[in-house]
Amino acid sequence: MRLKIDLHVHTTGSSDSFLEPEQLPLIIREKGLDGVAITNHDTLSEVTSLETIIIPGIEVSTQQGHIIGLGISNPITKGKTADETIALIQSVGGVAVVPHPFDPISPCVNPLRLRRMPEAIETINSDALFFRLNTFLARRIANRMGLPMVAGSDSHIPETVGDAYTSIDSRSKSIGDILDAIRSGSVQPVGGPTPLSKKLLKAGRKLRRL
Repeated sequence: MRLKIDLHVHTTGSSDSFLEPEQLPLIIREKGLDGVAITNHDTLSEVTSLETIIIPGIEVSTQQGHIIGLGISNPITKGKTADETIALIQSVGGVAVVPHPFDPISPCVNPLRLRRMPEAIETINSDALFFRLNTFLARRIANRMGLPMVAGSDSHIPETVGDAYTSIDSRSKSIGDILDAIRSGSVQPVGGPTPLSKKLLKAGRKLRRL
């Protein structure tokens, strides 16, 4: 079956997010998605849903930049090298993804400098600055390395969920089958940049929080 899953979403488990976890089932349905992966910064989420697919995940701060772990139920310590972090994610059965590898305002890991290979490269990140350049370079690197390409919105507000998502050809809606589909490359990144109006909306909420 073909599933639409936004693989990069932050809830209020990330200090810079304005998306309450309880909002997700409704948002997922309204956006025409099958599910999301919750990838809060350096912390795991315990959100589950009987209505939609919620993949547990984490966005880990490594010495070189961010690494996403999907299907993670064990804490992953921040501050290690990117290679060590990828190995830890894989050792507990997770899928390691390099997000926004060429976004100049995000902590980025250069995939070409890795010794431990991740399962995928995030080639579409809706929130990335210079979206087209980031997408072009990420796709070129993924092709060069022979790695699957995935997509995520990098949402921190409800309005941007689903601006990008990954189309996944999975045997079922189980998280195990979805992770296997990513590993095997049965995926396609879909989406575009978050509109400026939504970026300003997020910026306004940050200012009101100060």
